[in-house]
Amino acid sequence: MIKTKEFSSLKTPLDEQINKFIKDKELIDIKYQVNENDNWTSHHALVIYKDGDK
Repeated sequence: MIKTKEFSSLKTPLDEQINKFIKDKELIDIKYQVNENDNWTSHHALVIYKDGDK
């Protein structure tokens, strides 16, 4: 089954979170988004992965 999971860089770097999460999953794609305003920049990622045989 194809699933998604969202990540945000507010606490830890995105690459660290994603690498830890996808260790035992089949990665399909990662979509990134950057939000900026005058005071801050936030980075977000949507990980698309395959979970199981379906």
